Amino acid sequence: MSYSTIKSIILVDDDQDDLYFFSKALEEFDVEIDLITATDGMLAFEKLKTRVPDVILLDLNMPRMNGMAFLKSIKKIKHLKDVPLIVYNTHISVFDETEAIKLGAYAVFVKPADFDKTVKTISGILGMNFIRMTG
Repeated sequence: MSYSTIKSIILVDDDQDDLYFFSKALEEFDVEIDLITATDGMLAFEKLKTRVPDVILLDLNMPRMNGMAFLKSIKKIKHLKDVPLIVYNTHISVFDETEAIKLGAYAVFVKPADFDKTVKTISGILGMNFIRMTG
């Protein structure tokens, strides 16, 4: 399988274990992807000032600026609003999933509980054909 479209990902998550787990699982793929991490939405916006990633993975439960607030804010920024954003959360209620999609999330994934499932989830994300809307 070819994963040629994704060269950079920003993972916005305050859980250090999840950040480490994701980065280790990403190493299982024979691709060079720049993984940028931020522990809350405010730090993510700081990092997005200098770099626009191909994909944003977003946890919903974070301090300072949570995922929903980040999602609402990013969709108002012209050069960032079309970056595919995937909600990547430990637990997702039907309400949160519906709200995230309504606010412009590209997809919603539940964080896997083990390494092999994380690798499988990353494979699914890397295999997605993202369509950027312009205009």
